[in-house]
Amino acid sequence: MKAFLTITILLVALITTYAASAWSLPLQMLGTQLDPLPPLMLATALRTPITTIAILAIFASLTQSALSSDPLGLSLLPLYTLGFIVHINSHNLLHHHIGSRFALGAIAGAMIPLMSLALLLLTNKEPLIGWFSLWQWAASILSSGLMTLIFYPLIEWLDKSVEEQPLAAPFDTTTTIIRHRRFHE
Repeated sequence: MKAFLTITILLVALITTYAASAWSLPLQMLGTQLDPLPPLMLATALRTPITTIAILAIFASLTQSALSSDPLGLSLLPLYTLGFIVHINSHNLLHHHIGSRFALGAIAGAMIPLMSLALLLLTNKEPLIGWFSLWQWAASILSSGLMTLIFYPLIEWLDKSVEEQPLAAPFDTTTTIIRHRRFHE
């Protein structure tokens, strides 16, 4: 049963989104706000079923829209697209090493802002784009890679902690049966 895992992932999304919007230190130091949703979606897509990915995309997008000045549900389609592509190709992705996790997180951190910008431009909004946007995008890429190194073990631990454990056998399981042609040697 993955309901507890889904609820805890939604709780992590809510807490990290609120912390990113309320914590002003990265905004003062880097000039940009950190976005925890791309690395969280990446880690979730590698470990959970597609229904959890869809629920997270909807919930996280609405939560982020409520805490920022983004249009309502702007990041829904980019987050779900990322989650779907990663989930479909999870058996082909090398995600067991720290370097590859960082690279996947950095790619996710690069693609979500680009897809969101494309959606803004397609809906005839006028986003503020300038040379400083490149710095914000680079900081987003780096921070997403680093946050993936935190979120992936967390989601892995949550997934393993809610798995159904097998019941203990009523007999000794260390007994080995040796089969020969003859009974006695």
